[in-house]
Amino acid sequence: MSEVKVSTKGQIVIPKDIRKRMGLKPGDKVKIEVLEGKKAIIQPIVSPPEDIFVKANSEVIENALREADKQDEAKIRRLLMNLGIQD
Repeated sequence: MSEVKVSTKGQIVIPKDIRKRMGLKPGDKVKIEVLEGKKAIIQPIVSPPEDIFVKANSEVIENALREADKQDEAKIRRLLMNLGIQD
């Protein structure tokens, strides 16, 4: 636990060892959640890395949606068949 001083502007400095343990770098954002009483939690706001997203054009999206529809239709047909209902 570290003790810090609140400036006249209401600012505090997160000590270097805590910033390091939390993985905070200059420019990072944190959220502060006030708990009951006079306690608060400081947590980094983490954005997902850009490389986990796939960029696709409209043709790729349409093909993927069409394929998903086919799979859904096949599942519905199997379900109806298993229930003894013919379409």
